[in-house]
Amino acid sequence: MRSLASIRVAGENFPIVGADLITATRVDGWVCVTQKGEFNVGDLGVYFEIDSFLPGTDKRFSFLEKTFINWLGNVGARLRTIKLRGQVSQGLFLPMRLFPELDGKVVGDDVTEILNIQKWEAPVPTQLAGEVTGKMRSVIPITDEERIQNLIDKIKTHIAGQTFEKTIKLDGTSMTVFCHEGQLGVAGRNWELRESEANTLWRVARKNKLIEAVGSLGKNIAIRGELIGEGIQENNEKLVGNDFYLFNIWDIDKQEYLSPEDREIVVAELVNLGAKINQVPTEGFIVFDENVTVDDILSLADGKSLFSPNREGIVFKRKDGKFSFKAISNWYLLKHANR
Repeated sequence: MRSLASIRVAGENFPIVGADLITATRVDGWVCVTQKGEFNVGDLGVYFEIDSFLPGTDKRFSFLEKTFINWLGNVGARLRTIKLRGQVSQGLFLPMRLFPELDGKVVGDDVTEILNIQKWEAPVPTQLAGEVTGKMRSVIPITDEERIQNLIDKIKTHIAGQTFEKTIKLDGTSMTVFCHEGQLGVAGRNWELRESEANTLWRVARKNKLIEAVGSLGKNIAIRGELIGEGIQENNEKLVGNDFYLFNIWDIDKQEYLSPEDREIVVAELVNLGAKINQVPTEGFIVFDENVTVDDILSLADGKSLFSPNREGIVFKRKDGKFSFKAISNWYLLKHANR
């Protein structure tokens, strides 16, 4: 489960022009608005990430009551990227004194379950949900790239000075087509789905001959991509119909993603077997400077998408295929905040 609430350290505070009661506080790679005087540099607090759903039954979140929504039968607040007095604020940072049940917890501890925080997710349209046959099998990881704001401790060791592929993050829904020990299947982000003409994922997998090609390859692999188009999110690319855009290939036997070079070899093999393979757009490779910062990387998130003038963000995949992360456009998050 993704860590939505964790113990973090307050970084620098910087003023918001024209604001007397609030300030902006840096929390690792994030910046969120806090009450002026609430935090000094080095203070501990509980940080709640965007897309956290905070229970309305917890009185400590009652100050957010005006934003409460009803989600899956629960009333509470969904945290989004917002602008307050011109300052972009992402998430919520509250002082430790409000949470006595967290006594003894240290920096980095995940307190999501203790505080009953859930991950808000938009309802899945019927044509995408389909009939579930089971959870995604354990040999295939769930697609969930970490945001650069949570990787500040890995910039020097995993990112700086290293070569990454830049691929555009399309705003759709996750789709996986796999072959595992002779079994073929199609899955969404979390669940394997029963074949049905009414299910968009299966329909596209058949139309593009992905099932046949993956099965004929003779390997235990999962091809992963984004399903975009009509009826998905807000169809940012204004695509007619639906289509699949591959962004990665998982080697089930080796339990690792293929490098960009090896991925291209397998894609060519699948095409030779009759599959139609679209790939997410790429902007080539980048070697990050030794002194690269979170803000430097976030500045690369904005730009053109596949067909749209504005994209959701960028996914960076290290050239060896063993490390990746995403940078999401703040402009895009603000524009689509109500979704």
